[in-house]
Amino acid sequence: MRPLTSLVRTGVLLLGLVTALSACRAGLPIPRSDPSPATPTSDSASPVETQTLTVTSPAPTSSSAPGLEPAAIDRVFQVYMNGLANHDMTALRSGTCPRLRSTLLGFELHGHYVERWQMLPYTVPSGQEFVTVQATVTQRNARTGKLAGDVVYSWYVERSEDTAYYVCGWLDHK
Repeated sequence: MRPLTSLVRTGVLLLGLVTALSACRAGLPIPRSDPSPATPTSDSASPVETQTLTVTSPAPTSSSAPGLEPAAIDRVFQVYMNGLANHDMTALRSGTCPRLRSTLLGFELHGHYVERWQMLPYTVPSGQEFVTVQATVTQRNARTGKLAGDVVYSWYVERSEDTAYYVCGWLDHK
């Protein structure tokens, strides 16, 4: 008999893993061999113990999902705004929804950088998967470096199907 190549071994291991996971999800018994220390090692097969595992799937996301969480909204908005203020593209991208990440070009908002910001109070409407949040932004002119005053900007923060929160749209300033 020819020895198994590492690729074949990997395939066999993956197949076993998929089978075990499928069995877990279905609540089927999974054979498990646990040689006890008192059992002498020999060429005979180890005793097989059967254990039943049941895994409950999370409830499907739908319009009946619980309301938006203000703490999660605050957290993602802070990541996003600090990304703008600190010129940190990694933070900015992680706070931006995936469908808009490719549109990020830099840290300017209408030719100004965010010097500092403060989130304004907001309400979370029931049954919605997004909320409009506002922040007072102290701006710095990107060309001259001089402070350019305060302005109120608005953004959408939304919860995705996988319940992650993202900033998904910058609305114009007032």
